[in-house]
Amino acid sequence: MRLPKTSRTYDVEAEELYVGRGDYVIGGARSPAFLDLDSARHRRPVVFGEVFDTLDDYPRTAAEMFSGRQTDPEEWAVMWKELGSDGVCLRLSEKADSDLVKMIAARTRVPLMIFGDTEILKEAASEIADSVMILGSDSEEQSLELSKHSNNHVVMATCAGDPKSLCREMSENGAKNIIVNLGDATMDPSFGQLRDRIENYRMDGLRGVEDSRHAISCCVSKTWDSYGTDVSARKASMMEAITALGVMLSGADLVIVKGPGAADMARVYGEELADL
Repeated sequence: MRLPKTSRTYDVEAEELYVGRGDYVIGGARSPAFLDLDSARHRRPVVFGEVFDTLDDYPRTAAEMFSGRQTDPEEWAVMWKELGSDGVCLRLSEKADSDLVKMIAARTRVPLMIFGDTEILKEAASEIADSVMILGSDSEEQSLELSKHSNNHVVMATCAGDPKSLCREMSENGAKNIIVNLGDATMDPSFGQLRDRIENYRMDGLRGVEDSRHAISCCVSKTWDSYGTDVSARKASMMEAITALGVMLSGADLVIVKGPGAADMARVYGEELADL
């Protein structure tokens, strides 16, 4: 059954980000998430799967879901593509270098988001020109530094407070494309506060508030940390999928997951909701 169409429009639409080789689009919302309003865009959020270059501290039960390919970051990234992930979130340790990023970009040909040492990310941004990546950041300071060296890539604005001033300063530094990170999602009392932040940021953007129109990214893989290293893959995947659905309903445009089960459920539910 289709939801009744409501006659309502908003002042502006959210920005669109073209990533990968220009064939993946993130953002562009014209309404609150999944509502069928006038001019609403029926586009589900994209789902990125995590890849690490080291398995130190990585949950054993999560690693077992990748059939041994998790020991090789390139093969791990390719497996995410085979599983239907929209992109790969590559988390680099201090021992990594930009060559790994280039090899994964060449083999997968899907959008990449990379986290790691600032110098490694700057090097990758300067060397990879044929694919638009997302340069992830863990702090406001890293966001500002990467914005000066982003070239044509997307830079993540990570801020615990109001992101508007940070996004403005990043734009002044030269960042042409920005995606906002309002916090990682976990199943604890902070989850409701994060959902409010995401919803409020999206609604501000639709109402035309300056520096509020950027696409929104949210990592839900930290859900696994709530259950320790030996939690069953089924339980953690279900809770991760529930968390992903919660932030998607609030307005997240990109969701980062740890497990294939959560990725599959997030894509399926996202497509179902977008088609209502």
